[in-house]
Amino acid sequence: MSNYPDWVNDYKEKGTSVKKVGNSYYLYKATSKRVEGKKYPQPIHTFIGKITKSGVEHSKTKKVSIGEIYVYEYGFSYALKKIVPVKFFKDIRDDVKAEYIFLNVIKHFSPRSYLLREIDLPSEEDLHMSLGVQIRKIERLCNIKMKELFPLLNLYLVDVDGNEMISTGTEEINKIMERIGENNYEL
Repeated sequence: MSNYPDWVNDYKEKGTSVKKVGNSYYLYKATSKRVEGKKYPQPIHTFIGKITKSGVEHSKTKKVSIGEIYVYEYGFSYALKKIVPVKFFKDIRDDVKAEYIFLNVIKHFSPRSYLLREIDLPSEEDLHMSLGVQIRKIERLCNIKMKELFPLLNLYLVDVDGNEMISTGTEEINKIMERIGENNYEL
């Protein structure tokens, strides 16, 4: 038996271990794993929680092994992409140029937009366009002012090692999305 108090030993079961740090006791899941080149299996301890007289306080945090994390603006760009009518693109008569003009409008308001990933945009001068004119045209065609969409700039796309997720929308964001007819703004 261990040198731990009885109230600590009550929580020690098969497949677990207890460690004392200072005056506190911690419960771990104990397993082992064979490692090539090692003579014996190597122990693996996974934290379960802190042991107190009233029970085990389970850990509320999880450790996640991650590599690269990228955060992009999502809400504003997504909404604008959904509401801009085809007429905006057809009026330009050049599909590629129309797309570049649209993306320059996005870039003006959201330089970290998910739509701008891995894109090398030509400048306004190269496209022979006036950004202000294009913004007013979109506002007129969509019957909405850009500033009304600004709260959507706080809805993000997070890319963790190629796994993409959307941040949670606030009530204000959800109302704007509902107003433009986009109740489901997932990937």
